[in-house]
Amino acid sequence: MKNIVALSPMYTEDSNNLKKASINSPYELNRFNAKWNVPEEFREDVIAVYGEDIYAEIVAEQCNLTLTKPEDDWLSKISEDFVKRKIRYGHLKEFVDEENIFIKCSDFKSFKAGVFDKVTHIKGFDTLDLESMVFTSEVVKWELEVRCFVINDEIKTHSSYWRNDLFDTALLSEREQKDLFEFFNNFMKQYSETLPKAIVLDFGIIKGKGWALIEANPAWCSGLYACDAEKALEVIVGSCMKN
Repeated sequence: MKNIVALSPMYTEDSNNLKKASINSPYELNRFNAKWNVPEEFREDVIAVYGEDIYAEIVAEQCNLTLTKPEDDWLSKISEDFVKRKIRYGHLKEFVDEENIFIKCSDFKSFKAGVFDKVTHIKGFDTLDLESMVFTSEVVKWELEVRCFVINDEIKTHSSYWRNDLFDTALLSEREQKDLFEFFNNFMKQYSETLPKAIVLDFGIIKGKGWALIEANPAWCSGLYACDAEKALEVIVGSCMKN
């Protein structure tokens, strides 16, 4: 059986880098076609998928894959010792009167996450399902944000992506890297068992509060930024399970 990873037909810098990284790997990355339809003769050989979440879900159903991810309310259960801000999870209707708040839909699809002076100012609010589940957070100032591809409680590769209000993938300083890994290890000692074995975790520095967990994301649809593509591919494959 071939070890095929199905790639979205949408060409992106990330998918191109993964394709190049697979050349000397045990995996064959294949885009198949633009119809989001894996031909029947290849479905048994597809062991993982990478691309937009809707594409990944469709291919997973065709190829009998389980796409691993944290529970929908996972972030809201993390101690404030690690998130360094108040996070709540509930139905959108519970937060319609909130002001100056960060809000994100748990399915990543209903609306674009962000800080809103009023929840009712979300673009297209009148068309949203008030029963949909969302996360809310107090507004904080992130000085640095870092993406980590994690498997078996180990950071395989990481990259900064945001620093002082600007997109930035420059290397971390020695002190930043040391502090990140120390924070990560302390976090995983307490929460490893609540996560899939392969996951993407974002950490950052909150102004005046220090290192904090930002969120967890499924590896099979997460951007790479400047992460090592070959190492990220290992995590992506690990985040998909053949049934």
